[in-house]
Amino acid sequence: MKPLKIAILWHFHQPYYKKDDTFVLPWVRLHGVKDYWDLPELFHEFPGVKQTINIVPSMNMQVEEYINRKTYDQIQHLTAINVAELTDKDKKDILGFFFLCNEENMIRPYPRYNELFERSRNQEDALSNFTEQDWLDLQVWYNLTWFGQISKKRPAINRLFKKERNFSTAEKEIVMQMHLNILSQISNQLDMLQDMGQIEVSTSPMYHPILPLLCDSKSALESMPGAEMPASIFSYPQDARYQIEEALKYSGTLLHKKAVGMWPSEGSVSNESLEIMVKSGVKWFASDEKVLANSVGNSYNYLDKYFPRKIKTQAGDIAGLFRDVRLSDAIGFEYSRWNHFDAVNDFMHRLRHIKSELVNNFGEDCLDHAVVPVILDGENCWEFYSNNGEYFLREFFHQLADMNDFQTITCSQATAEEHLNFLPEINNIKAGSWINGDFNIWIGHEEHLKAWSLLSDIRKIIEDKKDILSSDMLEKAMQELYIAEGSDWFWWYGDSHQAPNKQDFDVLFRWHLLEAYKIIGMEHPKELDNPLSENIATSGLIEQSGDINPEINGIAYPENDWENAGFYDAGSSMGAMHQIGDILNRFWFAGSNSKLYFRFDLKKKLKDSDYIILNIHSPRIVQIKLGISGMSLTSEIPIKNCESAYQDLLELTLDRVAISDTNDKVLTEISLTTHTKEGEITYPRQGNLRISL
Repeated sequence: MKPLKIAILWHFHQPYYKKDDTFVLPWVRLHGVKDYWDLPELFHEFPGVKQTINIVPSMNMQVEEYINRKTYDQIQHLTAINVAELTDKDKKDILGFFFLCNEENMIRPYPRYNELFERSRNQEDALSNFTEQDWLDLQVWYNLTWFGQISKKRPAINRLFKKERNFSTAEKEIVMQMHLNILSQISNQLDMLQDMGQIEVSTSPMYHPILPLLCDSKSALESMPGAEMPASIFSYPQDARYQIEEALKYSGTLLHKKAVGMWPSEGSVSNESLEIMVKSGVKWFASDEKVLANSVGNSYNYLDKYFPRKIKTQAGDIAGLFRDVRLSDAIGFEYSRWNHFDAVNDFMHRLRHIKSELVNNFGEDCLDHAVVPVILDGENCWEFYSNNGEYFLREFFHQLADMNDFQTITCSQATAEEHLNFLPEINNIKAGSWINGDFNIWIGHEEHLKAWSLLSDIRKIIEDKKDILSSDMLEKAMQELYIAEGSDWFWWYGDSHQAPNKQDFDVLFRWHLLEAYKIIGMEHPKELDNPLSENIATSGLIEQSGDINPEINGIAYPENDWENAGFYDAGSSMGAMHQIGDILNRFWFAGSNSKLYFRFDLKKKLKDSDYIILNIHSPRIVQIKLGISGMSLTSEIPIKNCESAYQDLLELTLDRVAISDTNDKVLTEISLTTHTKEGEITYPRQGNLRISL
């Protein structure tokens, strides 16, 4: 039988972190060292596996600034300080920043780093008792742990991993120099793989904006009818054109070959943005199956996403690929918890099922044109895998390369003209993104509306004054706004995502607007002096602070029934990545002498097929499944008094003896799983919540 084609696209993206002469956050450098070189380096071992790498210019521009030593990040500054000269503020910053990585895979496996981590939990004790050698070892370890699995096999780096402790200042400098060496090899490596015909390099708009929202804020209403709009509507399609054309120019300069394809930021498309792409020379774009389904309407068949489509615009035709959500999210979120061999076999089983369904519905000849688009973040997911995903990726590429069932191709190959006529062309795209087919993540919250209004206000001022501003002044002011148009600032507003450095995104967004006002010599609005977000200080896990005795009725009020309870923000599991099917907003917990109380705040109403599983792992094992129809319970001992309710939210109470024979507080390990028709999500993504009950 003919093989099934697979088009894999890895998206490499970071926003522009520069403020004044410093990168506020270090993620370009750290992911560059861990992912941007390591992942493509693995491709050489599997030359028959063709793939697409999508490069966002705002990411690679920063790589170049690192290489040229033009700009440094805060972690580099803190690492460079001689330990004998560290101030108390420096030490507090180091304790706050130098453990921001995956605890399970990047701290725990290394005894010395784990020792420093455990001792740092009592900050006052660490500040008083860490020796100069402790501080030096910590400076080295945070940077050392970010080396990818292939990079760390370099003899000098491997030697330092083996040494483990008592590092010297010279060895610290070697680590930092090796970071820059790896960054300097990324572009050449991509160039080489592209010349060898193994990869295609595509691009995204320059500073990663949501193109439809640049063209017109009201495009959000196509998939979110009735949604509240910003007080000042943003409608500058010329900005979308700039972001697209500059990205294409940049790709040509970076790799000596201009990109012809684009993953528009967050898979976001609209009729207007596609028309601009066509005029700019983009031949293909990739989006999400939900966008396709919304655009096709009632005639949509779930197998439609496996065929590239010709999209008609007023400016001409463009080819579209539509991401398979389940397969892409399986790599991004699910398989990190699996044995790597089982995970790859499961993926291959899913591919075979798709192939069978296609042949059964369309006949074997459809395989000449069908393609399965697997599109996902190429950086953030790997730290959740053991060995930075190396075991999984080797087995994944091995099976793709070794099997007659499948053929990997680039996105340009997938969207060649001869493949575009199997299904009818599409004359109208319903504006949407890869997340639920809408723009809620970027314009659906009160904080988003404030941000868009502030951006729109200064954009209008500059547009009105463009004929009287000097060309230099206009260019500089607009550059600040192009950066402020990036999707990441809006990603972190609202309550959908949490991270320890969430506030930095608010600071950067407001700073770029303030700079624009400064450049054109105008006073800025007072709103820019204070954070726009009310959620920036939210911690992922807060312990119980007092007694509670709530009525279990599923009703949100009175709120003070739960004010002393502990809580876990599920959004903290959805930091830089977002998984479809997420319905849990916050999980509350509390214990008394005789009772345990749990509450689940939900982002949307449960459907018949939706449910939540609460897993208590210690001291006793208890599993409780909750949904619209009630609950089911599995326990080591009989539980007599267990009560649940669901209206506005889910509430649950059970006897304390269900988990412990003592009335004293015990350290309990809990995990949560939500099941929806879109998929399954586990909180936290690794390990368990360790809470006192």
